[in-house]
Amino acid sequence: MYFTNTPALNSMEAIMKKLPYGTQKGGGRFRRLYQYTKKDCDCRLCLYYRKKNGCALALCPVLDIRLGCGAATIGDAVKAVFKDAQNTAFQKRLSQIYHRKDDAEMIFQNNRHKQIFEAERLSMRKPGKKTLAVLYLLTADHTLWIKTKHLFTPNGKVDLKSVRLGNVSTDSYALWKAVKELQTGEKQISLCELADNGIISDNAFRLIVQAVTIARYGTAILNNTEVRYD
Repeated sequence: MYFTNTPALNSMEAIMKKLPYGTQKGGGRFRRLYQYTKKDCDCRLCLYYRKKNGCALALCPVLDIRLGCGAATIGDAVKAVFKDAQNTAFQKRLSQIYHRKDDAEMIFQNNRHKQIFEAERLSMRKPGKKTLAVLYLLTADHTLWIKTKHLFTPNGKVDLKSVRLGNVSTDSYALWKAVKELQTGEKQISLCELADNGIISDNAFRLIVQAVTIARYGTAILNNTEVRYD
């Protein structure tokens, strides 16, 4: 709406209505964000890299970018997320699992896990990182997925009160507790429980810590990964 009544004065009024230091809409050129490569993210090119001791920082400031282009591993991300966890037994178990060179990059249980996760992710409208972490855990376990797949609300959360677990395995129950903690923020599993392989198996441990990592870094850690079993 203009208060002036001539084209010339309308133009002047439009200029006066603009916010100071604002930019004019339209007329610009759309440019794609630069796609980083592994070569770009070589740690030796970083200002914080030291020839003798490697990185001078405790946590890489561009880890999310390095994950996206495959320059960092899932193990790097998991260790970064749990670097401040004050439990010696937990840290020992974490190191043992992510020092295995044979399957350190494998995040999905099998092809079915990956296919269901990707299909459900695409069906959601802008899912958040925690929603993806919950979806990752539920689709990893067949029993949990059957009991919860119809209970997702429009905002991407699971209707926890409507879930009836029944008789499930120890691993399934551990994953379910992790799901509840990720969604509600209420403590369900302690570091002591995660550190005890008599309570939580290596497989469930891996799934839980990787889900927490997804809640931190999102889909960046899913790039350039493989399934665990074909």
